[in-house]
Amino acid sequence: MYEINHNLKLGRHKLTDVVRGLENSVALNKIFGKKLKWILNTTMVDVVSNPWQIWVSRETEIITINKNYLFETDKGTLYLDFVHEMVHIWQVTEGKDVFNRSVSYVDSPTEIEAYRYTVKDAERIGFSKKDIVDYLKVRWIDNEEHKRLVKAVITSDRT
Repeated sequence: MYEINHNLKLGRHKLTDVVRGLENSVALNKIFGKKLKWILNTTMVDVVSNPWQIWVSRETEIITINKNYLFETDKGTLYLDFVHEMVHIWQVTEGKDVFNRSVSYVDSPTEIEAYRYTVKDAERIGFSKKDIVDYLKVRWIDNEEHKRLVKAVITSDRT
């Protein structure tokens, strides 16, 4: 279904050498359509020692991931993280302000949209509602923010 290469060295790699199976993503097929295969084959991933987990570069639209996070995180979470970051790449190409810091992370329309798409794939790969709620608990938000994010992503109409 999907595979994650946990053992990459620092440096730049093709997305398809890092994660396989994204071509089956419900969200990414909806977003990219017939362009998905090309997008997956041209997107790059930088494996770094930076302390952050995973993000899209503001300048290059390249996914960057911390090597320890790549090595230590379970493959389901990593798969969903890559779906989430690919949604951000799409948002950037659509002219959406993915990096708008005038609203909190959990209230950001682009984060909510990216998580809504990601939840579709979480369900497809067998995540329970509890697993999804746990997935949405990221280390940079507090419990109150987590509740708001869950409400915005799971209990409202999805994309």
